Amino acid sequence: MKKRPKILACHCVLMSPAKRFRADRCRSAGFTLLEVLLALVILAGLSLSAYQVLQGVMQNDAQTRIKVERLATLQRVFTMLERDFSQAVPRASRINGEMSKVVFQAARFQMESDDWSVSFIRNGWFNPGAQLPRSNLQKVGYRLRENKLERLSYLYVDPVVGTEPVVTPLLDGVKSFKLRFYTNGAWATEWSNSVQLPRAIELELELTDYGVLRRLFLLTQVASQ
Repeated sequence: MKKRPKILACHCVLMSPAKRFRADRCRSAGFTLLEVLLALVILAGLSLSAYQVLQGVMQNDAQTRIKVERLATLQRVFTMLERDFSQAVPRASRINGEMSKVVFQAARFQMESDDWSVSFIRNGWFNPGAQLPRSNLQKVGYRLRENKLERLSYLYVDPVVGTEPVVTPLLDGVKSFKLRFYTNGAWATEWSNSVQLPRAIELELELTDYGVLRRLFLLTQVASQ
């Protein structure tokens, strides 16, 4: 009797697609510690970069605001200077209670100034309907004190002895304040004419941030009052 050959059966365990999907999902559900640390490092780098960009934007915005405000202040100061100089009139006023014949005072280290100073009478001080007990003339002046350009003004054209001017700080960061005067077709570095106004004034300001700025102002030539 012949023996049947033994057939070695290979018992292969086949998994259904659903079971295989669940097994693969279980194997890929978690992250290793290295992957978590790497993700944290990347997130920290992105956050730091975003913070630096935000800080740069905020600093640039702050600097822009400061510069815009500074330029606006300069524009206001030059507008005020032009308004005062363009309405200057050759009228004398009292100095320390005594009547003076000087209609335009401009010199260095006067009026407690650290550099040039100027004082004169201007017209056009608004007095609606002449209701206020004062003239439409006003005594004004400019000086440099402690790196600040200041405007001096008086309520009355001829102040009595002891009357202190109203001091209005206009501009800070001013290193120097200089004046030149145009008359008889030439520029002069000093003014000694006590009965006449110059035809034009060159004003020079040296600022700590913008350097030297120069502006010209024309004066109206009218008869003495």
